[in-house]
Amino acid sequence: MMSVTQLARGLSQTAGARMRKIDMHGHIVFTETFGKAGEFGPEYLLDDGLWKFKVGPYVAEVPRNEDPRDTMYKMNDPDWFRDKLDEIGIDMLGITGSPLLYLYWAPTDVAVRFHRLQNDCMARFCSAHPDRFFWCPSVPLQDIGESIAELKRCAAMGGRGVNIGTDAAVYGLDDPRMWPFYDALADLNLAIFIHPYPKPMAAGAAEKYHLSWVTGYTSQETDAFATMVLGGVFDDFPNLRVYVTHGGGFTPYQIGRIHGAWQMKNPGVRCRQSPYEYRRNFWFDILVHDDKARKFLVDSWGSDNIVIGSNYSGWNWSDEFVHLESLGLTESQKENISFKNAEKLFNLATT
Repeated sequence: MMSVTQLARGLSQTAGARMRKIDMHGHIVFTETFGKAGEFGPEYLLDDGLWKFKVGPYVAEVPRNEDPRDTMYKMNDPDWFRDKLDEIGIDMLGITGSPLLYLYWAPTDVAVRFHRLQNDCMARFCSAHPDRFFWCPSVPLQDIGESIAELKRCAAMGGRGVNIGTDAAVYGLDDPRMWPFYDALADLNLAIFIHPYPKPMAAGAAEKYHLSWVTGYTSQETDAFATMVLGGVFDDFPNLRVYVTHGGGFTPYQIGRIHGAWQMKNPGVRCRQSPYEYRRNFWFDILVHDDKARKFLVDSWGSDNIVIGSNYSGWNWSDEFVHLESLGLTESQKENISFKNAEKLFNLATT
């Protein structure tokens, strides 16, 4: 039976009173995966009064030092999560695992087993309410053959794309080893969801202020754009679609520098056109935490290639649909950003 909230939501959509809202960017850590990556855990631990998330040698303090387990258990329940979406008025949410769990630095057999388990969890979770959730699987990029096999397996289970980091830890997204992976994505007509991971993870290094999350992520996202474009990925795969989180990092504001690398024929540049011409292959969200930056992003990148991504359940979640209303956009632009671009990017129109 439909809840009152769900019924009201359906009636408002039928009456055309409310624009559809698709949030591309949400994370879930599944309890079933804890301890399933051998020495890489993962696990939560309480250390001298501080809650921490441990993945192998990497240990990160939990923001706000709140016990994370209760929220994690609740978020593993698709009915509970659906009701939370009703409360904040989101029609559909994209789910990925935590970027702390890419495990590109783990032994291949450990990573393969872990990603398979995590993807099974996501598929099962989203199947409970396929009209409210979609998912993008993670893959063990340290082995491209295994990654392609997992990509195909997940596509058959309803995966809408693939979630990868800004590099594969041991090589970049312009490495020739990635070409068979891109070829498989093209054959399956699936998009890439790029989300950074903390760079100190592989070494287990300590850091201050979680800066690898704060400024490091945006730097990585810029590098991912530049690497894929300058490396000629889109000359060989012109229809490849890529979503990059957090507004694409510094890309919209510093693309002129990347253009300069092409113009000056810097060593190794392979792309045949200016980096500006490859903007059509990239979608960025407006999770940039400043309305002036959001407006510049939309103006410079174009409303056809901007989406909503809120980092739902993350440490810096923000209701980006509220911010969208403050940007002075036309109804057509808002429709593109609120749901139409997401439908196109991840083949959601038939969901």
